[in-house]
Amino acid sequence: MVTRRCPHRRPASGSDLNGSALRAELALPDEDLSAACAYLTDEGLISVDWTSHHTPATVSLTHEGIRLMEELEEEEEAQPDD
Repeated sequence: MVTRRCPHRRPASGSDLNGSALRAELALPDEDLSAACAYLTDEGLISVDWTSHHTPATVSLTHEGIRLMEELEEEEEAQPDD
């Protein structure tokens, strides 16, 4: 599975990310963004408020999602620069 990180820092705990802004930032088709959001929701990493067209209106990290992001950032910081 290929993952991309947003170049911006993650939202503060409890912050919601606008679905339109996320779509524009990632340049994903609606179907792909919806599938990714559904997968991450099923994994317990994000929560999504869906529009009537089944596209994300808002997305926010869950507590588990925040913990995972923190772990990944710590691992990145621990790796020596090439």
